[in-house]
Amino acid sequence: MLEEAYGDELISKASFYRWFNRISEGNEQVEDEPRPGAPNSACKEENIEEVRRLVMQDRRVTVRMISEAVGISIGTVETVLTEDLKLHKVCAKFVPKILSDDQRQFRIMCCTDILDMIEADSSFLNKVVTCDESWVFTYDPESKRQSAQWKHMSSPMPRRQR
Repeated sequence: MLEEAYGDELISKASFYRWFNRISEGNEQVEDEPRPGAPNSACKEENIEEVRRLVMQDRRVTVRMISEAVGISIGTVETVLTEDLKLHKVCAKFVPKILSDDQRQFRIMCCTDILDMIEADSSFLNKVVTCDESWVFTYDPESKRQSAQWKHMSSPMPRRQR
């Protein structure tokens, strides 16, 4: 009669007996009991704070290193970094030379002096002595990928001198 009344929505006999035994033992809770094992989500607040602390200590830390230090999966670390902390990894931009403010001001002053001399004497550039170019090869022990670091969208791009 129950099958005719409820059709596919009827619970199985095994489920019925399981519920009957639970109720007859005095357990009337309908929520699931806690199960042993890993939690459903490793994106807990303490894990997020631990990942934030590790990244702020060393901006060049890798996802694998964070995963091993915190004890959560690599995918969870990537989720925490990109979605919770809003970070992304960028490589340093090569610039010819990183100048101080005084050095920049000195170069501006020299360039304006040269422009003034050109305006005063149009043949000034004919008097400039040049020499052959020198090729200097440098060895850069750190690749562009090795210089990658975590940053917020609002923080400035990292730079490094070539």
